[in-house]
Amino acid sequence: MADIVRAQREQIPATMQTRYRDMGDGTHARVVAAESGAVIGPGSPTVDSFGSAVIDLAATTANQVLVAAPGAGKQIWVYGIFMMADTAPGTVTLQDDDDTALTGTIALSDEGGFVINPSGNFAMPWLKVATNKALEADTGACTVEGILTYAIVSV
Repeated sequence: MADIVRAQREQIPATMQTRYRDMGDGTHARVVAAESGAVIGPGSPTVDSFGSAVIDLAATTANQVLVAAPGAGKQIWVYGIFMMADTAPGTVTLQDDDDTALTGTIALSDEGGFVINPSGNFAMPWLKVATNKALEADTGACTVEGILTYAIVSV
């Protein structure tokens, strides 16, 4: 199967990327057309900085800060995360500093965890924290270790 970026007779605006799939019978089917630079959403967020944060959470503790509030007119955008329970099975929930949930309660088995692979599209993070709010976590019976990658974005 071959991908063809541009059909010979079709005029495509410079801001669009169109992809076709070779159907194997001499014809081609349109697979996707997207604005250059983004899958969906704005193609050029104003990223002030990228960072990573160590996750080292105590058991049965609320409001543990992962990334501090970035300041007026700025948001935390999370692109990737790895978390692993240690010491016992338990739970973890991600939220902002007003306790607005960003995830549901995630159950973790002892020595179990999860990975959300880094997003390849900087306009589409996995999580967006509200403007000028910290990213926090609440834990159940387990301690939790890991790492997250994020950006501070002007909005």
